[in-house]
Amino acid sequence: MRSGDARDAFLNATPTVLLCSVPLLLAAVVGATVLDGGFVYDDPSALAHNPIVNGQVPAWEAFTRDFWGRPWSHRFTTWRPLTPILWAGLWQWFGGDPLPYRALSLLLHVATVAMSMLFVYRLKPSVGRTAAVGTLFALHPLNTEAVSAIVAQADMLSFSLVLGASTIALGSQTVRTGVLCALVLLLGTLFKESAVIFTPLAALLLLLRPGRPRARWAATLPVVVVGVVVVSFQLALPRAPGISMITSNLAYHAEGGMRLLLGLHNIGRALVMTVWPRPIVPNHGYAALELQPDVLIPCATMGGVLLVVGLVTGAWAIKRHRLDWIAALSFLYAPALLQSHLLIRLITDLAERLLYPSTLGISMLASAAIFHFLRRPAMRVGIVGACALVFFAASYSARRAWTQEDALWTYAVRTEPRAAIHHHNVSNTYFRSGELALGAYHRLLHLYLLRRFPDPVPWELVDATESLPVTERFTEMPAVLSPDDPCGLIRAFVAEARQYEPLYEHILRHWPQRYPSCGPWPDR
Repeated sequence: MRSGDARDAFLNATPTVLLCSVPLLLAAVVGATVLDGGFVYDDPSALAHNPIVNGQVPAWEAFTRDFWGRPWSHRFTTWRPLTPILWAGLWQWFGGDPLPYRALSLLLHVATVAMSMLFVYRLKPSVGRTAAVGTLFALHPLNTEAVSAIVAQADMLSFSLVLGASTIALGSQTVRTGVLCALVLLLGTLFKESAVIFTPLAALLLLLRPGRPRARWAATLPVVVVGVVVVSFQLALPRAPGISMITSNLAYHAEGGMRLLLGLHNIGRALVMTVWPRPIVPNHGYAALELQPDVLIPCATMGGVLLVVGLVTGAWAIKRHRLDWIAALSFLYAPALLQSHLLIRLITDLAERLLYPSTLGISMLASAAIFHFLRRPAMRVGIVGACALVFFAASYSARRAWTQEDALWTYAVRTEPRAAIHHHNVSNTYFRSGELALGAYHRLLHLYLLRRFPDPVPWELVDATESLPVTERFTEMPAVLSPDDPCGLIRAFVAEARQYEPLYEHILRHWPQRYPSCGPWPDR
């Protein structure tokens, strides 16, 4: 190539390279937002206290233990062996310093955005649309937990491999391609089992492109086999008992029509959050969500409508062999269907980290709409840029909350004050900071919610005490919540409080005179 031709090729390629670099830079900025954070929420259990990670047992035992390092004899909550093995390697080099793990989250988000852009470009070679998808995906507020919680690296690793498998499926329709696609998909399920929900997508990408029918089916067969094997294996694992009570998961208590209503509610809530992700919190569950028709019906109606829309649109896309629409709908709907609990009951009501792929699906659909309805490049750039600014500004405080345990739970209970687990965890925050009155109130409310689970909560009684000072609120709460028998709640709370002496002393300063019949109280 002559020097002039090389220069022209470089100049022509430079805008494309710069444009495609923007989403990667934005993904790095999102990861850097929490780079100074520590181990938060599930991170200590998954890493610092995990014998596989901290070297108490050999790394290969990840295949005979659950994700949290508990042995086979304790039965399983989740089995995803490659993630603890990866962390064990980092632990050998860096120990308990959270910075390298935070840096890994940043790199994984950048890598997943890069893989998404490669896949989108292979589907529809448009640099502008690819950059738009990457930008919206990189900054979507709903990926806050997936990028900010170290434990959610399993989600990013598995989804990046799903994207790799899907990109491979767009190659030649040969048995070799199918085997390679299946192996990459299998690798993704070993980081997190939820990757298996995208098996149908990989199969459709192999089947629906032009080619000889026998070659297409031969390439698809390995993918189907891997999907069946993974699902069968996961369903056959002995599951640990009591998971529903540990997580206050309503799915284990909903039956018949109520389970269907809850499932449609979760579908609707998940899909709506991809467009309007409010509130962004660590838990969406009891008692923010209750098994009451009037609570469930609004989102359940939306979920039913959107499910029908998705099925009709998906059928159209399959009939027309629109692989871009098939992929976008798969990414958007599959995590929502998984969290509906209609197919299988999960251990969480609604987890934002599982919706990480959904943010790519909605980004693909939004970008398609922008490029279809707006013809001027400047208008497209303006809309995508405005969305990017709103996304980052709207999620910044939620992302920063993930840097510290105390910041996370004070943010969570302020943003979603009805979730039971928020009250338990924020009480620990207040105890650590010496704010005993606040800690006692939130711990009492958590115990009340736990004792009431899964029944609906009369929130009007709780809200009626908002105007009282926190100490008076704590004192009056048993009589307000259980006017016929405050002693039951009091005795249960006293029994729990004996494990923490300052809390027990706080009780003795405020309850004996108010509830003398709930004793015996010690003389003071």
